[in-house]
Amino acid sequence: MPGLVAVFSETDSTADLEPLIKCLQYRGASRMVAPVNDNCSMAVLGSRTSPGNNAGQTALDGYIIHSGQKETEGHKAISEKQVGAMLKEKGPSCLEKIEGEFTLAYSGEDGDFTVARDPLGVKPLYYVDSGDTFFIAPEIKALVGVEGRIREVPPGSYFDREEGWVSYFSLPLFNGGRKMPLEEAEEKVRHLLKLAVEERISDIADLGVYLSGGLDSSVVAALAAELREEPISTYTVGVAGSRDIEYASAVAERLGSQHHQYTYDLDQILEVLPKVIYHLESFDCAYVRSAIPNYIAARHAAHDRRRVMLTGEGSDELFAGYSYLKNMKSGREIESEIESFMKSLSNTGLQRVDRMNSAHGIECRVPFLKLSLLELVAQFPLEWKLHDRENEPVDKWILRRAFEDELGTRVAWREKEQFDQGSGSAQMLAEVAETEISDDEFEAESQQAPVPVRNKEELYYYRIFRQFYPESVLPLVGRWAKTG
Repeated sequence: MPGLVAVFSETDSTADLEPLIKCLQYRGASRMVAPVNDNCSMAVLGSRTSPGNNAGQTALDGYIIHSGQKETEGHKAISEKQVGAMLKEKGPSCLEKIEGEFTLAYSGEDGDFTVARDPLGVKPLYYVDSGDTFFIAPEIKALVGVEGRIREVPPGSYFDREEGWVSYFSLPLFNGGRKMPLEEAEEKVRHLLKLAVEERISDIADLGVYLSGGLDSSVVAALAAELREEPISTYTVGVAGSRDIEYASAVAERLGSQHHQYTYDLDQILEVLPKVIYHLESFDCAYVRSAIPNYIAARHAAHDRRRVMLTGEGSDELFAGYSYLKNMKSGREIESEIESFMKSLSNTGLQRVDRMNSAHGIECRVPFLKLSLLELVAQFPLEWKLHDRENEPVDKWILRRAFEDELGTRVAWREKEQFDQGSGSAQMLAEVAETEISDDEFEAESQQAPVPVRNKEELYYYRIFRQFYPESVLPLVGRWAKTG
């Protein structure tokens, strides 16, 4: 993904901006946005960004659509200039009528400024407020040298100098309160997902789709293939003989995609591991594991000059796709856990998607996180997500039913596997860590660590993480409830 950097100050801030850009240059070329006053410096980074200067009040990373149109019409992205005009005319309240995957900075003629992040935090953004200077950047590492505490910009919020961070979006409650026929619900899911994909691939020539052969990525690939006249390009990685490679090949053949398939081994995993942890900005066991195949896939896609990729991220959170949910005691407990997923997604799964792609100058888009789809699925009965079939709960049941015709029975009803499991790399690093770290070392170091380090594998990652990052950033590291 690209990125947005800016410095707001009462003095010339250009020199302060340059180190941020240099630190993140792998995200792509920088386009300076020259505001109408001299109290700020702003730049947009990205492989699809044309280098140079652009005079204006608004710097936009990502895309924004106006959500006031009817769903049947589809949505068109609005320009950076249009966003600036809306902010100038209506102020930040206009953000309640837009959606998309974006961060933006706006500099007013009176010297005031607005910073905003998309509703679910698909696009990353952090800030440091030192009192007289305000810094923003898409990654923690760019702000480590800035004096002051680094904080994450809350998803669905904008910054106002007088009020601080103001929320303009609230997550819907997952309460199963909507009544409609099952067939109508399935049709709405298909329709909204197709619109979501269409919005994210409009006018994109260098498109690719990550395809694991699981339900979520296969749905996205099938819809992209339906919307494109020419064959889409799909990318799969895994250990030789892994299930992802087997299933993805079958899906690619069914869709007629130009399929790119790559395998890797333990030596290649160990070679990229420090790079993965550096870019991921996390040592969490589950996320490092799943980030490794993400990183390798993105490297291959970037080599083919793909600049925008689609992913199935977000479906597990929406449709109760995690296996441990099946063991929870009550429906309300499960729905509460789903709400917790959505609140933490910006610095867990979405952080992984952003960092592994941005490390290679790629923008990755997330169709499952279209707001109207989120609002619809939040109201579905829980039994439509975790459905009891022959005394065994089936996850993502309604999504499987909705796309069985497009994907075929074998793929639509494939058992859920985490990316690291399906790609075949789940246990490799656990075995390395077991060899490298003795029981005594684990006991001593895990007790001394300022945050929980839950097993030898996580300690192995934590050692690498601390080579790159100071202890002060640990509160920003998202953690997954499960480590295996």
